[in-house]
Amino acid sequence: MYQETEPAARATGETRPGVDNTDWLKTVSIILVAVDHFGYFFVENDQWWSVFGRLAAPTFFFLLGYAASRHVPVYWIVLGAVLTLLDSSNNDWTWVAPNILLSFALIRFARPAVLYVIDRHAWASVVGLSLALVAAAPFSTQMVEYGTAGWLWALLGVCRRSAVDGMSIDAAGTSATSGGIIPLVAVTTAGVYLWQEQKAYAFTDVQFTVFAMGTCALTIVLVIYRRGKSPVQPPASVATVLRFVGRRTLEIYALQLAGSELLIKLMPDLAP
Repeated sequence: MYQETEPAARATGETRPGVDNTDWLKTVSIILVAVDHFGYFFVENDQWWSVFGRLAAPTFFFLLGYAASRHVPVYWIVLGAVLTLLDSSNNDWTWVAPNILLSFALIRFARPAVLYVIDRHAWASVVGLSLALVAAAPFSTQMVEYGTAGWLWALLGVCRRSAVDGMSIDAAGTSATSGGIIPLVAVTTAGVYLWQEQKAYAFTDVQFTVFAMGTCALTIVLVIYRRGKSPVQPPASVATVLRFVGRRTLEIYALQLAGSELLIKLMPDLAP
């Protein structure tokens, strides 16, 4: 049946590239980034904007850890440096945490070594890395954007990809990253992230409850995430947009942020 219907579909032009699960995740995340940026730059009381906006970054960190690519694009470093300078200039040239793109470059660079250690030492290495990142969390936000909480999300991505690929097999023949270790890393990561963002934004009880629920739901989605064609396929016009966003997410992020920084710099009255 498949061999009979596929040529007909191709002949009528009905076969088109499908939307990947990653496209959906990235599109939702970039919308949340826009919410976060708009609230930060243009709204006086941006607490609720931040409640939803701060749910964007975990997905990007996770997918960076999940991806198998070892290539570190030079433009990540260039854009990260430019965006850091723009941020600092709008804050009277005070120190600001280096832009998230620079963290992405560091994570991409370190990922092969981390995966090598995990594949050979499994539980011990994952627990050790998690504890080290948790210990560094209280003071790391001034060193890298999102602090080591972002790195924990990336570690969760590495563990999930390792489990999906059937790697990290220890001497007993069991997968250290497909059993209890992933829930352990997930709970630790979500807890550290909630603590870090609450400390930074001092959400009200209602706001924090919404933020915590969103973080927990997102964590579950990431723990069960597997790259592949989405079971939900939108109309062709929507699919084209989703695929574009999925492949150009970081460029869209950089344009959003740079545009907001420059707009505030040129028209300071727009700032709250």
